[in-house]
Amino acid sequence: MGVAIGAQMISIAASALCALLAGLLYDLLRTVRRGGGRARGVICDLVFCLFCTGAMFLTGMVFCGGRPGFWEPFAFLAVFALYLFGVSPSITPFFGICREKCAIIFKKEKKKEK
Repeated sequence: MGVAIGAQMISIAASALCALLAGLLYDLLRTVRRGGGRARGVICDLVFCLFCTGAMFLTGMVFCGGRPGFWEPFAFLAVFALYLFGVSPSITPFFGICREKCAIIFKKEKKKEK
């Protein structure tokens, strides 16, 4: 009752892809969280935790035959850490620019309504 190496590699790759998506979500939520109150911070944290937990659960159910091994969570954490320290510093300003542009658009729309 062993796990095929190909299936294990696919599950590790799926876990790594989920980690990249979690990193993008983390940067997006970090931008949304800025300037918000305590409630917005709690909601952002909850959304992020639910995404990560759900991604690991689905990876285990779909790609690992119902029971995730040791390598899938390790791959998730490793790729997420690489994202945070390698890619995130260059992506975060982009989300900040998008947030500022959206704020300007919303202010213009609010003025038009009055």
